[in-house]
Amino acid sequence: MRKNGFTLIELLVVIAIIAMLLAILVPSLLYVKEQATAILCAANQKGLSMGWLLYMDDNDGYLIGGSTYNSTDYRWCERPLIASAPMPIPFGVNPANYEANMASGQLNMEARMRGIRAGTLFPYAESEKLYHCPNDKNYVRETTEYKVYRTYAIPGLMNGEDFRTNTITLPGGGTRQFKMAKKNNDIVSPSQKYIFVEEDVVNSPVHGKQWHNLGGFVLMGGSNYWQWWDIPAFYHNDRSTLGFADGHAEKHTWEDPRTLYLMKNEPDPSTGSVPGNTQTNNEDIIYMNRGYFPGR
Repeated sequence: MRKNGFTLIELLVVIAIIAMLLAILVPSLLYVKEQATAILCAANQKGLSMGWLLYMDDNDGYLIGGSTYNSTDYRWCERPLIASAPMPIPFGVNPANYEANMASGQLNMEARMRGIRAGTLFPYAESEKLYHCPNDKNYVRETTEYKVYRTYAIPGLMNGEDFRTNTITLPGGGTRQFKMAKKNNDIVSPSQKYIFVEEDVVNSPVHGKQWHNLGGFVLMGGSNYWQWWDIPAFYHNDRSTLGFADGHAEKHTWEDPRTLYLMKNEPDPSTGSVPGNTQTNNEDIIYMNRGYFPGR
């Protein structure tokens, strides 16, 4: 007489079926998670963009300071601030030595949050979480001095750090002039000009590790049209999010494999090496350069 229950063969069959279902479902669930975080990231950038516009409305059309380099009193965000009476951590320090020898442990997350709150954009944003992409894990996986929290940067020509005034040769002929936007009427077609970019400054294959998201987002270093100087982050697989000067935000899909290999610091299988930051005929560079110039 057979007892109730499964035989070993039946159990193995059930386990195999479950394993097959998991193999199908897990990638789909991961994709859904990626999509959800990309939506949250775009919502953050939309919130920052709306704050950026409100600041401009309150200041006679003048743009908020887009760089932490410049000595102004209207920077959108500050460097990490130490001590209860906020003191900015100096430029040019070695973060690996700074904590032990100078700040005695004060280069921490609270110092980073103080820097965010001290920026002129914060009264309009009102939440530190808007400055951080949910898929940016640097603040939990890096050593203390590189636990960078702020994900987003403002482009160099949006009242930022890119003070070049020279011209650059465009593909197919013609030139464009670098010209800083200071007021709202300096920006032409604001729905096509981005003002916030995801940037991974801790794992940059071009600049190496930085202890905070310094400066802004700059393109065409050395005036080479085809060169990534700063590069967007890859927190959403083949996409990144951008916030635009009309207040909207969107997910952008990268078209050229070289872009993603460079972002991820991974070898291109076709060459066996990580692509350099100069990439001729890259559609992604064309797209980003087009939105980088505020004017025509």
